[in-house]
Amino acid sequence: MNMNIQTQSDRLGRILLANAVFCGTSGLIFTLAARPLSAFLGTSPPVMSVLGVDLLLYGAWAGYTVTRPVLSRGFTLFVILADSAWVLFSILLLILPIFHFDADAKWAIGITAIVVDIFATLQFLEWRRM
Repeated sequence: MNMNIQTQSDRLGRILLANAVFCGTSGLIFTLAARPLSAFLGTSPPVMSVLGVDLLLYGAWAGYTVTRPVLSRGFTLFVILADSAWVLFSILLLILPIFHFDADAKWAIGITAIVVDIFATLQFLEWRRM
């Protein structure tokens, strides 16, 4: 399977762009509200700030890449795998006994994971058509 095949799928581009905007917006919120979010999730503000900056940079990179004239299968697969890793990590946060989140934090983590999983699924379905 050649990962360098390029396409101009409008639907895939819109899905990837929405994902990049969601990621970048989440990163901005995590960065600007690091202190209250860290209290809500029971972690430290620097952890939230680092996560926020990483999400912001990833969202900016993905958004830039998706606005190029063509999308590669390799880039799309990378985004799908990154989203899947986020969902897996979220599940581990929720089920491993070393993490102690209250019910509200668990809901927030779970809902975010569902949104990311929806992006991954939609992207995968479009990726198969490339």
